[in-house]
Amino acid sequence: MSAPMILSHVPLWVWLLLAYLVWQGSRALSDHTVPLRRVALVPIVFILWGLSGLISRSEGSMAPSLTWMVAAASMIPAGYRIGPRHMTIDRARALVHRTATPWPLVRNVSLFAAQFAIGMAIAMRPEERFALGLLRAALSGALAGYFLGWALAFRRQYAAAGRMTA
Repeated sequence: MSAPMILSHVPLWVWLLLAYLVWQGSRALSDHTVPLRRVALVPIVFILWGLSGLISRSEGSMAPSLTWMVAAASMIPAGYRIGPRHMTIDRARALVHRTATPWPLVRNVSLFAAQFAIGMAIAMRPEERFALGLLRAALSGALAGYFLGWALAFRRQYAAAGRMTA
């Protein structure tokens, strides 16, 4: 199968997800304020996408699940440490002020591109499905773990913002 043929079969939701991630990342290039609930959207998208990599591609072997779990566990500390650094939380108004940074755009597009490339490789090289599936499981687990750590760090920051105003 050729790349153009495979690309023509990519579901619409994939392109919509890419557009959303680019839009969200582009917004981060300038200071802005968003509702508190919106801050959770990108982590939720990546956690769910990561979980879908575990659930939908086990192929009767424990190896992908174990790979996913090890990758997720290894990335939780990184997500927690890096976490939401460029934010100020206003709990009273349920708003988050985000200072300009290119990190979300670079991170979101890079992670999307990696997931997309693995999917393309699996479609183009079905004989390598198991090995590429392990790579996909590792990336999916790493995504879920990183964003779970990020969400935990955000929760910590949110709790601290409440203590400062009390």
